[in-house]
Amino acid sequence: MSTPKVLVSLVTHDDSSDVERLLPTLSAQTERALAIHALDNASEDGSRAALAAAQRVSPFPFTLVASRVNLGYAGGHNQAIAEAVRQGIPWVLVLNSDVLLAPDFVEKLLAAAEAPGHERVGSLAGKILRAEGENLTPTNVVDSVGLHMTRNGRHFDLGAGEKDTGQYDAPAEVFGVSGCAALYRTSALEDVRISTGYFDDDFFVYREDVDLAWRLRGRGHTALCVPSAVAWHRRRNLPDRRDAMPPLVNLHSVKNRFLLRLNNAGPAHVRATFVSTFVRDALVVGSCLTVERSSLPALRWLGQHRRRLLEKRREILARRTVGDAELLPWFTNDLAGARRPDKL
Repeated sequence: MSTPKVLVSLVTHDDSSDVERLLPTLSAQTERALAIHALDNASEDGSRAALAAAQRVSPFPFTLVASRVNLGYAGGHNQAIAEAVRQGIPWVLVLNSDVLLAPDFVEKLLAAAEAPGHERVGSLAGKILRAEGENLTPTNVVDSVGLHMTRNGRHFDLGAGEKDTGQYDAPAEVFGVSGCAALYRTSALEDVRISTGYFDDDFFVYREDVDLAWRLRGRGHTALCVPSAVAWHRRRNLPDRRDAMPPLVNLHSVKNRFLLRLNNAGPAHVRATFVSTFVRDALVVGSCLTVERSSLPALRWLGQHRRRLLEKRREILARRTVGDAELLPWFTNDLAGARRPDKL
């Protein structure tokens, strides 16, 4: 049997109904050189049974790993990436369970990824539209066409919440791609692997895709949005829903906000963005001390692990081939500057 082109990495945790909707869209992909690696993070619903049922009828090689502990998004996908490296599979498609894929999603991404001149493209994403409700009903509202980094330490999904009228239908270079449905070049992931993994295990969940995007950029790998590849994603976590989110989710969000810059912001970046980030940081810390005290352990965790985190920072920055000066233009409040036309 020939080596697959793409290893599809799926990580689940109590997602049985979503899994049952996603997997048929995987089986229907026009690109057939796929293999599936599904890791279930200690689910207590029917997720593992749904995966096992799909494994029995899958048209692709299908590995199912049942973890007795929750490894998080980062830890779960890291296992699949390591397997892709071991097998020599050139691409890894990272998926959330709450997505649906158009039949030619993988085919379109691969065609762009393998086009001449795209050898330094390390990550790709399609046009991700919103899915709504338990049935993942597709909509024509944009969820993400890439990552937008701002000067005050925040990041957003480009186009999020806009009605899709074709405004993002031209392929474009972006800072990075959302991890809900992202194709990564395995060699690029191996190039940026650090002591805590391909995705940084310290993040556990949330913002780990942004950290990976920044590390890929720091090693000279680019990111591409291919709008002809369409998927749909149910977006649970939005800034305006913060009050309704579980405390643990908000805790990781706070921790990872600071961890993201601790990992990646070099001295020149810190100097250039200090004023704008300081104001926002003060607001976040103030919130943890007053109205969102459930997130206070995030700050405590950062303090307790500061020596190891600083060592990891030195590890990341020492391997940079692209400096702060070249990366800083991506950190902008100008949406027009967050997407650059693909030159090919």
